[in-house]
Amino acid sequence: MARPADNHESKKREILAVAEKLFLAKGYEQTSIDDVLKECGISKGGFYHYFKSKDEMLSESIKNIIDDALAYLQPLVDDEKTGALEKFKLFMTKKAEFQSSRIEYATLLGTLIQSDVMQYKYYVLMAQKMVAPFAQIIEQGVREGVFDVDFPQETAEILIRAVVSVVQSASYDQYLHEETQRYRYLLSLRTVIARTLGISPKEFSIYDEDLAK
Repeated sequence: MARPADNHESKKREILAVAEKLFLAKGYEQTSIDDVLKECGISKGGFYHYFKSKDEMLSESIKNIIDDALAYLQPLVDDEKTGALEKFKLFMTKKAEFQSSRIEYATLLGTLIQSDVMQYKYYVLMAQKMVAPFAQIIEQGVREGVFDVDFPQETAEILIRAVVSVVQSASYDQYLHEETQRYRYLLSLRTVIARTLGISPKEFSIYDEDLAK
């Protein structure tokens, strides 16, 4: 029999899945808690057992996406048989695969995250969740002599921030929907990452920039 805590988390995920569909269909601002209640078939009291507000639902949604991405990537990070450079290439490829599977919702989040409060929550979560596994790969690369980095942890944090900061750009919508703008941005980002690690930009690809040629 499932423990109450398991049931609680399962129900939260169920409510969030409904809310995310509504956010996509109607827009975040246009979606009310009553809309979520109606779709889920729960009472307002039942809703507040899981979430304090609509903003908390959004914060939890962002957290879950990052957790899901980490769960998808962590087995690769922990693989002791794979060298650091190959692991780094696969990390970027698998990250792209995960993001592509969530591109529609990522577009919505990109718009919402441009608010100061959501940006802060997003960056804090990214730092808490994604920097450590990325730093683990960089540290391995330093030991193997393939990365020229003095401070792996700090370098990982800087690079993660560079990757996620695109949502702050005034051209974010263009990066998502215009191939030329997206391609130029991704190539520039790849060059920054490569030079920081001390490798050639031709050693790896990021996201799907090769498909945008």
